[in-house]
Amino acid sequence: MSELDLIIKRKKSDIGSNEVKKENSETEVKQVVETKDVSKIEGNSTQELNSSNKEDKSPDVKFDKDKSLEIKEKMREFIQKDPKIGVWSYQAFLVLQYLYHTVPSFKMSKVAKEALEKGLSEMYPELFKIATELAKEEKKI
Repeated sequence: MSELDLIIKRKKSDIGSNEVKKENSETEVKQVVETKDVSKIEGNSTQELNSSNKEDKSPDVKFDKDKSLEIKEKMREFIQKDPKIGVWSYQAFLVLQYLYHTVPSFKMSKVAKEALEKGLSEMYPELFKIATELAKEEKKI
């Protein structure tokens, strides 16, 4: 379990079960679409089909918003703390030290910050988006 998963109280088994649930719901949606295509051929109106499609999707959207709010509230607990992070990496250390000693006015902290943010935004795009929104709301960035 990664530290990030620990923070949001999620286990790897939960992640796997969510992926299985997602696959199952995608299968169910395909089945519903196929059924509705058949009923459309039989003469049902497209208006009925559209209204039932909206009903099928609304619970997922609500869940995402609730989860987003839950994550945001958890992150809010940390917003007033000092945002320093320690990292143990020989490769990163060696690259940053080399650049610090060979490039005039090289800012090690700035480069490390940009690299960390870029990596996290690629690895956890939804969490990074929520964190960015919260930091802007709290006028930290």
